[in-house]
Amino acid sequence: MNPDIQLRHDVFAQLNWDPAVNACDVDVHVQDGVVTLRGQVADEAQRAAAERAARRTEGLTTLLNRLNVRPAQALAEVRIAPTATSS
Repeated sequence: MNPDIQLRHDVFAQLNWDPAVNACDVDVHVQDGVVTLRGQVADEAQRAAAERAARRTEGLTTLLNRLNVRPAQALAEVRIAPTATSS
């Protein structure tokens, strides 16, 4: 198996294993052994948790954390929208 594909699989496994990480919010890109995390997470704690989880991956040498924290306003809209549409 291609080493980049295996590394991506292994990073995803760590993200899915960690209950502090919503792995659905994280995209993992690997090129020439460099792992990049991308996506939007709810808060800084989830951003840090995703990085810690990824760093547990055996064979990982370089990690770029490009995760963005969603603005508070966007989170409020996501929480309000289902209620507003159900009336």
